[in-house]
Amino acid sequence: MTRANQSLPPLRLAWTALAKSWSSKIDKLRRLAGRPGRGAPLAAANQEPFSALVRSAGNLADLRPHLLVLVPWLPIGGAEVLLADILDSLKSEWRLSIVTTETGDQALAPAFAAITSEIYHLPDLLDRRYWFEFIAALIASRDSKAILSSGSRFLYKNLKRIKARFPAIRSYDILHNDAPKAHLASALRARLHIDRLIAVNERIGRSLTGGGARPEAVAVIPNGVDYEGVFNPQRVDRAAVRRRFGVEEDTFVIGFVGRMSEEKRPLAFLAVAAPILAAHPHVRLLVLGDGPMIKAFGDAADAAGISDRLHHLPRLDREAMPRFYAACSILVMSSRIEGTPLAMLEALAMGCPVATTDVGDAALVISEGINGFIAPIAVPEALTPRLAGLVDDAAALQRMRAAARQSIIDTGRSADAMLAAYRALMRPEMPA
Repeated sequence: MTRANQSLPPLRLAWTALAKSWSSKIDKLRRLAGRPGRGAPLAAANQEPFSALVRSAGNLADLRPHLLVLVPWLPIGGAEVLLADILDSLKSEWRLSIVTTETGDQALAPAFAAITSEIYHLPDLLDRRYWFEFIAALIASRDSKAILSSGSRFLYKNLKRIKARFPAIRSYDILHNDAPKAHLASALRARLHIDRLIAVNERIGRSLTGGGARPEAVAVIPNGVDYEGVFNPQRVDRAAVRRRFGVEEDTFVIGFVGRMSEEKRPLAFLAVAAPILAAHPHVRLLVLGDGPMIKAFGDAADAAGISDRLHHLPRLDREAMPRFYAACSILVMSSRIEGTPLAMLEALAMGCPVATTDVGDAALVISEGINGFIAPIAVPEALTPRLAGLVDDAAALQRMRAAARQSIIDTGRSADAMLAAYRALMRPEMPA
């Protein structure tokens, strides 16, 4: 009688042997987890992730190289939307597994699930003591060729250990801002183990090289937007969209898009907008965002007496974003920290001017009085009189709307160019 394994091709035999070799390590972890004095044993649900790492026959037949993606979480945010677009572009050349390591909002998880079925949220699966061994088992079982990370504290802390165990694996890390106390410092500490540091603008690239990163290890890939397809105002009926949001045609709408968090400063947005609402009865606020400051935001709106003129959407499907921007007269960004915010690019592409604090490379995108306004980070209220000047000047607003879209077209910040750059940078090395 012929054994089943003898009919397997050599590659599949190799993977079967690898899976068997890891089964003993997994069993050891389970035994350790159940010993007295070592904490509570792993529940059956917590053991399951290790068992699931054995690849199926169909999975073994997929010869694309494997990319491990490490991120904190999957909320609806600019960095996560960008990552989803990148992974969707890479999936034809890579098998993908996503691992998240922090508790929190996972609202964008369905979008990532449409890209790959392998998503592991470690806080829900395993005790933190076993995370590194799980990652190591995942890398070994999938024969991972590269790691792509974005703001992963776990990666920064453990990359040296990962590289020691898997010396051939390549590491790519995306940096979205250059705030010295944010991920920039962590990336610089781990720079000797990161093969390519990807900056979303030139300023971040300079901060990396200025902090000691090798110039050849830094790649600058500017964020881009699909201004010909998705974010094209010609594809949206603005009057119909405004009616859907309950906004009359002659209403001046001040928009805000961002997580309700300290770095986005939603309360500063209210401070900018409230005096305008007090002076102009036909001004409304259209706000999109959820997060830890959502109650404080609502309380501040109540205290300012403007809640009845504020339409707040905690979340909105990604496909509806062009309609959101189309409904706005101008978008206000009051952030303390940014890189190249996608909301800024998307709004401009939709012909919506942007009034922003001077964060990231906003000054390279926004021309004062042409396609928007810029105020110092410390004084966002400086935007108030400039916005107020547009409220009753329909001609000036129309000029700015036209200039907003043209400014994106002129810069060539297209999503296609951005994604092509990521594919070129991360193209798998094919065996000779």
